[in-house]
Amino acid sequence: MNLNHRLMIAIVKRGHSRPVIAAAKEAGADGATILYGEGIGRNEKPTFFGLPATHEKDIVFIAIDGSLEDAVAEAVSRVGKLGIPGYGLGFTLHLNKLLGVRHLSNRVNHVRAKKGGQAMESSPEHFQLIVTIVNSGDSEKVVAAAAKAGAEGGTILSGRGTGVNEQRKFLNFTIEPEKDVVLTLVPESYTGAIVESIQNAIDLYAPGRGIAFLIDVEKVFGVNHSSLDRYHK
Repeated sequence: MNLNHRLMIAIVKRGHSRPVIAAAKEAGADGATILYGEGIGRNEKPTFFGLPATHEKDIVFIAIDGSLEDAVAEAVSRVGKLGIPGYGLGFTLHLNKLLGVRHLSNRVNHVRAKKGGQAMESSPEHFQLIVTIVNSGDSEKVVAAAAKAGAEGGTILSGRGTGVNEQRKFLNFTIEPEKDVVLTLVPESYTGAIVESIQNAIDLYAPGRGIAFLIDVEKVFGVNHSSLDRYHK
């Protein structure tokens, strides 16, 4: 059985998630989950009166049937003003398995677009999502290193995690170190240079420094055309 599930992720300005979710529902989505993070792009000033400026973001996760992908992406992009510098962007990932959403989990893919026997490309260039998990405070180094190698920016999420090299205790209670998760969306042709730049800045192979991995992105929307032109120069 060939299931046709997508995870759509839209990174929007703080406070814009509610109208974005409403638009997604009108286009056929059932609901969404919102996470809160920070982001910085080339069109957002990193400082204000000499002090670091934080740009708060809402990260919206929407699980949808693949047949709704284009309609939901258009609605989210339009309402969230994605594509306008500083407002955000979105992308979708293919899900091999979806749990907890019965009516989607049991739906078979009958509508996947084909061209010449192959799935149609959604973007002019294939994109990848670089996910970097580092110790709290190191995220700015990751974003700076990625930008140095050509990335447009990054989105930072806060979390907790304990690795094999992080066994900390206080009064017999295990302490879970705070982590930063950095999401960086880039064209595949830039991935190698950006990953190498992040590695040089953080030294991920050193114990307890962090990890990074790549995820293939199926569809990208809300990416400003001037940014794509810069990538292709």
